[in-house]
Amino acid sequence: MLPSFVSRFRVVFVLSVGILVGAVSCSPEDSGKKTSGGGTWKAEITENSIGMKLAHIPAGSFLMGSTDADPTADPEEFPQHEVTIGKSFEIGVTEVTLGQFRRFMVDTGYVTEAEEDPLGGWVIQPTTREPKQVKGANWRACGFEQDDDHPVILVSWVDAEEFCAWLSRKEGRTYRLPTEAEWEYACRAGTTTRYWFGDDPSGLVEVANVADQSLRGVVAKMPSLAPWRDGFPFTAPVGQFRPNPAGLQDVYGNVWEWCADWHDPEYYARSPKKNPKGPDSGEMRVIRGGGWYDGPARQRSAQRAWFFPVFRYCQLSGFRVVREIES
Repeated sequence: MLPSFVSRFRVVFVLSVGILVGAVSCSPEDSGKKTSGGGTWKAEITENSIGMKLAHIPAGSFLMGSTDADPTADPEEFPQHEVTIGKSFEIGVTEVTLGQFRRFMVDTGYVTEAEEDPLGGWVIQPTTREPKQVKGANWRACGFEQDDDHPVILVSWVDAEEFCAWLSRKEGRTYRLPTEAEWEYACRAGTTTRYWFGDDPSGLVEVANVADQSLRGVVAKMPSLAPWRDGFPFTAPVGQFRPNPAGLQDVYGNVWEWCADWHDPEYYARSPKKNPKGPDSGEMRVIRGGGWYDGPARQRSAQRAWFFPVFRYCQLSGFRVVREIES
């Protein structure tokens, strides 16, 4: 890897993962309040030829981004702005699993970028909490135990795009990565609060695999951890937690998810109101949703992060797919 890549990775890593793991206090009194529109959403789930469950997301409008009143928000989440999703779509109920990705690999013989790189993928060093590129680290060997029901990780944006192209050919339907706007719209599912269940982060105990007491003694030097223990120090099998009003699971935690958009820190200020697809070009792609290594402050519906499309990492590179609905 080029030195500039490593340098920029460390900057983004600190912003996305580091000192904010436990930055929000966890009190239960207002969990589930201050949501709106959730009652108009219902889970309509179908299943495709590889056993992937997809939720129907209706067309509609929502407020994208964070309000100025949210003390946990990042500058790139402003200004909050109205967005219209002009066409309904379907999106994976969970992140793509290891087993689903394995079928793609067997069918195509594709070689992921982490496998192709003699230096391997990036993994967390448990004794130092530092990310390190490790020879042989890839989707098959990520540094901790996973089975076919866990989310696939250590895949780049390019790898995710190749999976979508394969599934499109296999089913004769268009599969792709969600736009950032589609992702947040489906995540919120009619809600306007910090999390889809309310403003209190303690509600994450029921809906997300985040950095909690399960990591104590497993990864050293964690600055703080959520006060509960869900039993999953690393990734969890998908679908273990309560779904949002649209039927989606794991929209927070487990692994960050690639979106289709190029990243631009000022894009919200000029984003089109209808069906925004991100900038026309850029250096990095948007990722959403938070991961197992992040605490409550990094799991919000509006939370944004970004990485180079060739990047692959054990916490920051998973994905879920969109299936377009034919007219």
